[in-house]
This record gives sequence, structure tokens and C-alpha cells, in this order.
Amino acid sequence: MRKNLIILTILCLLFILVGCDSPGEVKVYTDTEEVTVTHIERERTAVVTDIDLEKDIISFIDCMTGETFKLIYHGGVGVYNTHDRDIGISGIPNGSVVDVLYYEDTEKIVSMRINDKTTVLTGIGKFSADPDTNTAKYRGTSCTMWEYVVAYDGDEKIGVQEINLEDQVTLTFYANKLVSVNIELGHGYVRLAHQDTYVGGMVEIGYDVIVPVTSDMLVAVREGEYTLRIYNGNYSDSKPVKVIRGKEVTVDLTDIAIPTGTVTFNITPAEATLYIDGDVQDSHAYTNLYGTYGIRVTCEGYNTFNGSFKISQPVNTFDIELKVDEDATTEEETTETTETTTESTATTQSDSTASTDGSTTEKEGTESVNTTGNTITVLAPEGAGVYVDGDYVGLAPVTFPKVVGTHTITLYKTGYLIKSYTITAADNGENDEHSFPALTSVFDALED
Repeated sequence: MRKNLIILTILCLLFILVGCDSPGEVKVYTDTEEVTVTHIERERTAVVTDIDLEKDIISFIDCMTGETFKLIYHGGVGVYNTHDRDIGISGIPNGSVVDVLYYEDTEKIVSMRINDKTTVLTGIGKFSADPDTNTAKYRGTSCTMWEYVVAYDGDEKIGVQEINLEDQVTLTFYANKLVSVNIELGHGYVRLAHQDTYVGGMVEIGYDVIVPVTSDMLVAVREGEYTLRIYNGNYSDSKPVKVIRGKEVTVDLTDIAIPTGTVTFNITPAEATLYIDGDVQDSHAYTNLYGTYGIRVTCEGYNTFNGSFKISQPVNTFDIELKVDEDATTEEETTETTETTTESTATTQSDSTASTDGSTTEKEGTESVNTTGNTITVLAPEGAGVYVDGDYVGLAPVTFPKVVGTHTITLYKTGYLIKSYTITAADNGENDEHSFPALTSVFDALED
């Protein structure tokens, strides 16, 4: 009985001692000496730059000082949105601005909360950054970039110049400055094969990629499935294309190459000279791709005929009769009979692309460019093929004319991953030079 009373007394004393401890204090007993440990809490507003759940470490950049620091994370930490709802660590992507509360002595996180003074824009296209001026552009709007701005493609940290104009991104702003960019939809590359009959025309891929067709081209396009539309003159066709992030896809145009037709001109008088698109013809027969061409027929003592004709059948015939020039200052346009094929095509002055002096007018859809008289040189990586806005310019180091504006530089080398960068060329009277990082071997990428 006495033994039970002693045990009860000891338990009561223990209960009283535990109940008297103050919050935030931990009592540690070394031998018989009691030591109290008090944690010091600190809160900082910072950008999350890396979350390593294997090591339970989260990295940050302080929004006020630019200082980088790391803290210890564990599963019991509360992670909240601006409405105080616990969203878990998966709700905090890299580049997020958070208010992080932690113990300064142990560097352990107590809680994290999305900062309520940040602005986040999603679904943004046509983004470009100019680190030299610390500015960025999107949707026709300019903004200032934070000195320590970060960018991510998934979990991979990248440079802001690696973001392509075709990418769709999320932008995060704090204190009226862009602090982070996250790629939502990336880009792949489209190469054309057997496009000879379309060279000089235009190709349209994806949302807003409309570029001239050249003999060697590699175009960056946002990932997704599209209809590729290609034009040359009045002839057009299309093919489906699937663009995969970071990959190159080749579209073979052999099956939609522009057909060829022959036109025979029955011209009166027979000794008249025939010009097509400003070039004199040896005969009154002409063979070329389907499309519309300018025509001019001259003969001394007769009115000059100017107009255009369309090749839309394998065999075409046009009858043109010049009228005698009764008044040297007057030129009368002749009429034309229908062609012998089932589809007739009129020759009209209003459709003319060739003038009386043989010069050609600018084709619809072409754009003027603001050249500066200066140059841009891509120095590295040496030996890589350099494409400017999809058009091949040569192997690095390579120099080409400087055109004012934003451009995509794509680097290609067999056995290496394709890489593209966005640059901005200013009319500043200077020649620009760019050196980009070495390309990554396909084999190294597979090992990673």
C-alpha cells in the first residue's frame, strides 16, 4: 500500500513539472542540470529556386537583398496559398514568391505561404527577354526584369534567352518587376524536305508561324498538332504535323509538290516578242509550276499587251491578238479567247505583276526589314549550323546582316540536341557578337 502511494506521488510531481513548461522552450537534462533551448523565428519573402525532396532542402533567393539561402523542409510543414488553404509542397513550383517562416538557429522551415502581393500571368505567348537592358516583352507590353530573374523549363533551370518566342509561359511579378518565368508549353522544330517547288513562297505552321520557304530551313514551333499550310503564288496545299517538345520533325512535301503545266500562246502578229515575269521568251510556249505569272507582248507598230495568266491545267492555250498602233500615244489592251482546256482563265491588266518596263512589283505578304548596315556574328559553338528565324545562314562562326528586332537563333549539329535562343538587335550603330554554350550530345542526354 505504501509502495503504491509513493508511485502515485512521483507521477503527480512529473505531471506538475510538465505542465509548468512555457511555449517555445525545450528542457534538456545533462546529467542533473536543466538547460532550456529557445528557437528564434525569422520570416523572409523569397523566390523558390529549387526543391530537393530527397535531401529535404529548399533553396531561395531573398526578394529584398538577392541573397541565396537554403532551409530544411519536412513533411509536417504547412504550405499555404493566399487564402490560407494548405496546398502542400507540390503546389509551390520553382519561381514562386513565398513568405517563409523558419527557425534561424536550426534553419528548419516552420511554414510557407504564397506571397499575396505577387502577380501571376498564365498562358503568355511571344515572350522575349533582353538581359543587356534588363527588360522583357510580352503581348506588346514591356516590363522590367528583376536583377536575379530565374527561368524554368519544367524542373530544369534555364536562361531567359533560352525561352523561344513560340513558347507559352507563366510570368510572376513582385514589386513591379518580373522575377520568374516558367514554360507551360515548349517548342520543337520543323524541317521541310523536297520543298523545291515552294521556295520563294510562304509556309504557315501552328498558331502564328508564317515564314518564307527557303531551300534549307529549320523552324521553331510550339509543341502540339497542327495543319501545315504552304503557298507559292496562287497554289497551296497542306499536311498534318505533330510537333514534340525539344524534338525535330521532318515534313516531306514530295506528295504535294506543285504540278507543272505548259502554256501555248497563239500570238498575232507571230513576230511579236513575249515577256513572262519580265524575262524575254525564245518561243511562244512556256512551261512552269501552277500559279499566276505576268505577261507582256510587244511588236513594233502595235499596241503593247500587259496582263497576267494562270497555269492551272497540264495543257493551256491562250490567243492574243495585238492591235495596230494607230496613235503612238495610245495603247489599247487586246482581248483574249479562252484556253482549250475545260477551265478558262482570263488575262487581266488588274492582276498584272509585270510593268511595261519589265520590272516586277513586290508580292503581297512580303514585309520590309529594317537593316542597319551593321552585322551580327555567332561565334560559338563552332561548327554548329546557325539558323536565323528558321533560315540557314552558315556554320559558326558566321556573320550576317543585322536587322532590327527580336530574332530566334537556332543551333543544329548532327548527334546533338537542337537549341535555340532569342536575341534582340538594336539600331545602335554597333556590330553584335554572340557566343552560346556548347550543344549537348544526344548520348549524354540519354544518360541523364
